Amino acid sequence: MDLQGKPSGWPGITWIEGRTVLQIPNVKGQAEWRLGPGKKSESPVFHNVAMANNRTRSVLLLGLAIRNKWLLNEGKLRVLDGLAASSLRSRRWLNELPRELAEQLDIISVDRDEESISWALANHEKHPPNNSNPGQLSIQKGDLRQIVYSGGWQWIDIDPYGSPIPFLDSAMQNLARKAILQVSATDTAALCGTYPQVTRRRYAAYAVNDTVTHDTAMRILLGNIALCAAKHERSIEPLMSVFDGHHTRVSVLVTPGKKNASNVYENLGWRVNEPDKKTINASIKAGLHSFGCAKIPQPRVLLPYNSPPESLANGKVSGPLWIGPLAREDVLEQLTEEYALEICGISKEKDEHLISLAGWKDEDIEKSNRGVIRSIKRLHDSKDAVGTNGLVTMDELPQWIDIGGPPSPKKLVIALKEKGFQAAISPISTPAIQTNAPWNILIEVIESLN
Repeated sequence: MDLQGKPSGWPGITWIEGRTVLQIPNVKGQAEWRLGPGKKSESPVFHNVAMANNRTRSVLLLGLAIRNKWLLNEGKLRVLDGLAASSLRSRRWLNELPRELAEQLDIISVDRDEESISWALANHEKHPPNNSNPGQLSIQKGDLRQIVYSGGWQWIDIDPYGSPIPFLDSAMQNLARKAILQVSATDTAALCGTYPQVTRRRYAAYAVNDTVTHDTAMRILLGNIALCAAKHERSIEPLMSVFDGHHTRVSVLVTPGKKNASNVYENLGWRVNEPDKKTINASIKAGLHSFGCAKIPQPRVLLPYNSPPESLANGKVSGPLWIGPLAREDVLEQLTEEYALEICGISKEKDEHLISLAGWKDEDIEKSNRGVIRSIKRLHDSKDAVGTNGLVTMDELPQWIDIGGPPSPKKLVIALKEKGFQAAISPISTPAIQTNAPWNILIEVIESLN
């Protein structure tokens, strides 16, 4: 793009996300540290500052996929950044990954908004990637659901303003035989059951709005993706799942195979709140309830899809939803602070030119690097219990156990590990733990802490 035809408001304000510099419109809420969701109407190009952590995790996961050869042993990865807005995600992939990884990418970045495309092209010309060839990124105006049909994508990112459901089917059809699909959803009110009719209509599911509703939201989204994959004789394996403020984000490995696709319902089921003894026993029998202890009242259980609760509309049932692990342990193990800062962190010594362009001070650098660490810390810390199904929030424990107040999740995890059980602080935003300790042991440990 010839910058003589620069977009309206160009060059705006210079900003840095991760280790990538960009120009953004001089509009309130853009060049500032903000966690809450943005509004499309506020800016000519939808650059959502609050999604920085989302994009950081995408850079880190793509780096792991290339480094570990999860998708290809040789050749370039075909990557589609759908609903790309400013194309910042694509630019970060090419700019922040080491050259030996970034040069293996062939990216198409798509958006329907002409003004967004203008800003994306102008940014790509003014600030070309340091670690790759600018020609590796093609920025196009168009509809994801049409451009995706060129097929053979090893990586597709779907990051809509709202629900991803309208885009899933076309994306799933056009993935390569082995691929990674990253999906965001900002309609969290629907996924969390705040508006039950919307949840039913959009996601064909029930969702109880309770203390673990963020976990439920991730599982309902994964359940929908799993069913979509099965229709196309594919299956999914979650690599990483996050509920971060105003959005849900899941990353899944998609592979072909009729057998696994036919077995999709083995990973789908129901979550039942305030279960009776019969329901707890059914969950234990299905291997979905490590808490055991059917005689003791407990907050919730999981049930397999083919053993649904007697009533679905009693306000105590969520599902159908994904009942398998939300992530892969080896992925979380590699999402260390050191790796995150190596790829996406700003160094005063190495990035002096970058810092100068944005006019950043030490406090800006510190805030940026803290955000990079924050994007993966809870995920990494949850690795020790990612395969467990015992989830309980601290605030609800006094309702089920005779204690004066909620225990410290950190102290509880340490105490359970000392007894030989798997335990970790859950990555959901509500203070919670995941563990395979039986419920009676959990009670004993909590009482000893109090």
